[in-house]
Amino acid sequence: MTPPPFLFHSLLRPAVLQILRATGYHGAKTSVLDAMTDLAARYLFHLCKLTAVYAGENEAQDMTPTIVDVRMALQHAGALLPEKPEEEQEYLGIEDTRGLDDFLAWATGPMNKEIKRIALDGSDEADDYLNALKKKHSKNDDDSKYVGTLLGKSNEHGDVLVEGGECPSIMTWEERMREAAEQTPNMHDDDGMDYRGINGDKEDSRPPSSGLSSLGDRSIADEMDLS
Repeated sequence: MTPPPFLFHSLLRPAVLQILRATGYHGAKTSVLDAMTDLAARYLFHLCKLTAVYAGENEAQDMTPTIVDVRMALQHAGALLPEKPEEEQEYLGIEDTRGLDDFLAWATGPMNKEIKRIALDGSDEADDYLNALKKKHSKNDDDSKYVGTLLGKSNEHGDVLVEGGECPSIMTWEERMREAAEQTPNMHDDDGMDYRGINGDKEDSRPPSSGLSSLGDRSIADEMDLS
């Protein structure tokens, strides 16, 4: 796994600090904290990949994971242990839910409540760490200074046109190139040559050699075999 981007590492670091503080630790070396943060990121990334795999195998609608997919990922990653072998559960006719029961007990128990208390830093209005931090450093409830940043709402600019051309997107360019390659010469000048051009600007009637003649019915967005 490649090292996580600095921004995401920095966002996950406070959560690891809060968990360590709630557990009873009040100090740690920077190298230890970075290692713990990296381990947490790897574990979360592993859970996300497993959840996506199970969502595909369970034919989830629009590949949207369900609680079943998340539970299967947690079981596969060893977070919902102990658990009797599946054959023994089928033989006894009783599902072993001890791992799930322990997880729910932790999620609703005093340890998780202590982590939440430390994360919110005594704020009763915020529901997560980032909102608590924003309220702490903001003199009012105005979030305008966060608009357009990672901590605020995104700016709605609509479609952005590509500067220097008539095609607003690569898909439009792809369609125009394909149409130009399929068209037959029907516009000629006095010398009988086709001067229609790809864009109707009488520049070049031949599709460029680097165009989409080899794509056929496929789209430029499809994966290509480069082997």
